[in-house]
Amino acid sequence: MKMSEATQFRSKDFYLSACILASGITLLRLEQDSPKVYFFVFNITPNRANEIIGKHWDRTLFLPTRNIIEAISELKTRLHNGY
Repeated sequence: MKMSEATQFRSKDFYLSACILASGITLLRLEQDSPKVYFFVFNITPNRANEIIGKHWDRTLFLPTRNIIEAISELKTRLHNGY
């Protein structure tokens, strides 16, 4: 069963994507936009993703540091391995 676009959020921003991943949201896949640019696709509605991003920019998003470090590591690994 294919997920609806309404339940997915796409971002090119590495660190905002790390915040979303560190918040416990599932990363579904990477989509290549150009040879050096990828979209991170998450299993989250755009509205909910924007809430997390808004909290990040407002400095009210609090996440365990280990979650952030692991999210950054996972995104880097997936980028370098192309998935």
